Amino acid sequence: MPALPSRSANFRAAAIDLGGSSGRVVSASVGDGQLRIDGVRRFRNRAFTDELGLRWDAQRLHRDAIAGLRSLREEGSAFASVGVDAWSGDYGLLGYDGLVDAPFHQRDSRTDRSFPLVEARLPAADTFRQTGVTALPIMTIYQLMADQAVGRLDTVRRMLLIPDLISHWLGGEEVSEATNVSSTGLALPYGEGWDTERIDALGLPAAIFPGTVGPGTVTGRMNDGILAGGDRTEITAVASHDTASAVIAVPAENEHFAYVSCGTWILTGVEVDHLITSERARAAGFTNELGLDGTVRLLRIAAGLWIVNECMREWGIDGWGARSTAARRALIARAEAAPASRILIDTGDPRLLRPGQMTARIAALIAESGGQAPTDHAAIVRLVLESLGAFVARQVEESAALSGVDVRVVHLVGGGSESPILAQAVADRSGRPVQAGPSEATSMGNILVQARTHGAVRGGLSDLRRVVRASTVLRRYEPRPR
Repeated sequence: MPALPSRSANFRAAAIDLGGSSGRVVSASVGDGQLRIDGVRRFRNRAFTDELGLRWDAQRLHRDAIAGLRSLREEGSAFASVGVDAWSGDYGLLGYDGLVDAPFHQRDSRTDRSFPLVEARLPAADTFRQTGVTALPIMTIYQLMADQAVGRLDTVRRMLLIPDLISHWLGGEEVSEATNVSSTGLALPYGEGWDTERIDALGLPAAIFPGTVGPGTVTGRMNDGILAGGDRTEITAVASHDTASAVIAVPAENEHFAYVSCGTWILTGVEVDHLITSERARAAGFTNELGLDGTVRLLRIAAGLWIVNECMREWGIDGWGARSTAARRALIARAEAAPASRILIDTGDPRLLRPGQMTARIAALIAESGGQAPTDHAAIVRLVLESLGAFVARQVEESAALSGVDVRVVHLVGGGSESPILAQAVADRSGRPVQAGPSEATSMGNILVQARTHGAVRGGLSDLRRVVRASTVLRRYEPRPR
């Protein structure tokens, strides 16, 4: 019989969940077989451009995360633990005096030059057969080669992926968490650490790579002065790749499911127990990433709500003030009431990955299909969301064919789960029911790993997902006749 959650109601933890356009600190208690979110603090994550390129203000993220932790601590009991998850690919470089410089953004064009440098030494096709990881310019391997080419690594003592960097600044050791390492292009399969042969082949300095730890490792204690005096809050490594945390909180009842984690990026795939390294999988753009408890996430990554967010930025309604928030809500409501789009675009097109001029890029894709782009903003939003749904449906079919998983339901989690347009489009195009929710899947997966580490929950993935189902109101979308 599988282990059941313990009945302790005293465990309270916080998840720092950093995304490409915003961050949040979520606090929750776990006990009696449920996870109860008791507070959320959100903040912006906005990249900036300087003479070197597109970058992140990591130190501001750290300050905003601390502010969120302090605010939530004031409203409740002490946190037993804090865990950090974030997007993959990006990192901070540490010298002997701290952060060398602001981290580069994965969408910066510098990897256009480093991509062929890596390909010449480590061909992508060979890499996929060996590791199951597909080549994407956003990956750590291409960014480090860009740094190496201009001498930026010469004085670096340590490279820390973004969630590990924030965890270290909070009080954790200098380590790399395995699920995030798995997506760097420099990892051994199945969470076995850094691939020193690949690192040496590229001429990267091996000393900058820290040791790896698995989810559920306590790496330190919160630095003094961050939270209330007397608090003994531990830093716990979670599944720090945000998609890995989100998939933990997919409320699946069995193995017959596909998942869609939709935020800035949209990631679609299935959960398996082995790497899938066929040429068909590589050609289809799928990659293999490490999940909790040795699982493998076979998935395709593409632009998600980034496309909509970029449009809203063009239209001047991407602010966090009351006026912009009201304008976005009104626009989404009009999109939901608008008629179905007559033409769709391929949201997997790489031209949609770069910032700026998004509506012009959309119009160009529509023109290539012989159509005419709508001028109404609500119609554009609906077109993008329906196109995302069609793209996801194709990836569900492909992931099922590649893996042999009998997909009977699609679980849509993350911010995109709140869009009826997207959820219904996935159901209609895939011919499968869609379960939408939870929207805070990443934070829930983060906190459940902490809870299991500290004994508030026991068991494996199926037991953690039972807690999610008991804690979430799900919305079901049935496919409609076409």
